[in-house]
This record gives sequence, C-alpha cells and structure tokens, in this order.
Amino acid sequence: MSFHGTATRLSPLVLASALMLLACGGGGGGSPAAPASPEPTTGPAGGTVTAANGAARLVVPAGALNAPVALAVRVASGLPLDPHAISQTAFAIEPAGTRFSAPATLVLRYDPSLGPSGVAESGLRVHVQAGGAWEAVAGATTDVGAREASAPISTAGTYAVRWIGPEAACSSSEDRQFDFWLGSWDFHQGNLPLATNEITKEGGGCLVEEHYQDPTGLRGRSVSLFSRIDGRWHQTYIDSRGGRLVLVGGLSGARMILSQGPTSRFTWDPVEADTVRYIGEQSADAGQTWTVNLDARYTRR
Repeated sequence: MSFHGTATRLSPLVLASALMLLACGGGGGGSPAAPASPEPTTGPAGGTVTAANGAARLVVPAGALNAPVALAVRVASGLPLDPHAISQTAFAIEPAGTRFSAPATLVLRYDPSLGPSGVAESGLRVHVQAGGAWEAVAGATTDVGAREASAPISTAGTYAVRWIGPEAACSSSEDRQFDFWLGSWDFHQGNLPLATNEITKEGGGCLVEEHYQDPTGLRGRSVSLFSRIDGRWHQTYIDSRGGRLVLVGGLSGARMILSQGPTSRFTWDPVEADTVRYIGEQSADAGQTWTVNLDARYTRR
C-alpha cells in the first residue's frame, strides 16, 4: 500500500525553536516516543491484503502460508516503458521470496482507456515480471463487466494487467499500410539535436512497434495496429516523462493520418524511399482548417 501525506511548511524561527527544544530534551520531562506498531501479518488462517483503495486485492486462502508474513501490496515503480500495459495496474507483492503453498488470488482493477487502443478488452490478462520480461500468468481470467483481471499466483513478485497480443498472424494488405515507417531512422526537428527511432514489425505482422530516444534522455514507445474492431489504425504512445497519446485514423493516399480528436492530427508522408515527413497540425474550427505546428522528418540510417 502507498500513503501520501501533506508536508507542513515551518518558518525559520519556528524551525529553530523546535530544534532547540529537541536539543534540550523538549523542554524537560517529555514522554518517550511510543513504539512503532508492528506490521500487520497474514498467517496460516489466510486473509486479504488491498492497495490503492481496492485497485489491487490479494486473497490468501487458509493453509497457503505456514507462518505469519507481513504481506504488502505496493504500487510498482521503475518498470520499463510498455504501451501494451494498462497504466496504474502495476503492483509489487512483498516481501520478495514469499511463496504460497496453495495459490493466492490477485485481483487488479483496470481502466481499458489507459491501455493499448484498438484491442479487445477480453484480451487483457494479469502478467508477471520474469527475467526482465512480462509473462502472462497461467489460469488468469478477465471479468470485462467488472473491469477486473484475476490470476492465481504462487509467489511474490511484480504484476500488471497487459494485452496478451494478437491471437493470430496478420497478413492483409491493411496490416502492411504502415510498413513504409519500418526501419532505423534519424529524426530531424528544426535545429534540435538528432533523435533516433527504431520501428519494427512484431506480433506476427500485426504490430508496428516504436522505440524513440532523443539526446535529452527522453525515451518513447508506441504500438500501432490495424484494429479488427473498427477497421481503423490505432497508435498508443507513452514516454519516460509521463506523456501519453492515443491516435486513430488511417491511410489517405500514400500518407498515414492519425488524429487525437477533431482538433489535433499527425501525418506520416513517405516523400522518398528513405525520407518520411512528419507533420503535426492543430485546428481551431473542429477540422475545417488546419495550422501546422510541427514539421519534422525521418531519414533512414
């Protein structure tokens, strides 16, 4: 669990007085500090541990633990960028090394709008971090109506809700419409230093995956796909500074045009075999007219 308190600001005079009282024993005769309360434990009788106002729930059955353990479910941090994951669903079960002799049930509540766009919600599952990669937990299920993903787990670790990925290979002409963006690129934007972008085809030919890096240290990831749900292209982008962008659209002539609602759109225009022009535009009249606010290009390395 994670708790956020509100810091109190002290004036220098008040702070100095407080420090003097501490140095002098608090003015004399102060009571000793109360001992800290012990961490709550879960033992052989089982129990439930929750976090983030119930967004994560670990149900430990009777007999799963041989002795009391100070189990905790905490918001996970420091995870790699992953546009396949549902934001705000990553939790660490601690202490590390804890094993359940009978499976515990982990239930994670999710918001599908915080995951990859254009995919079926029924394809979301609880995953576990294993060797630096995510693996779907065997036996995991998803209750789409309740928007909860559940999994039987046998060990502590880091878990999150992610899309399992395409269930079959993709070979239609629509799936190849964005292939002109595949490759290793330098990204030119005005007088800014060059950034780099690696664009690969993954998921049995279904997914266009982006790995962006600029000289300031910003890293970006996106996944683009031709959705079988609505017959349009969807791109979900996230970056290392908390940015998130969901775009939807399709091919217009040779250009890929993806929009963020009626007032913002981006265009990938393959002007040459080794050059793609990248244009960002804004509209103040719901798409009647457009103003360019970004004009950059990719050149193949």
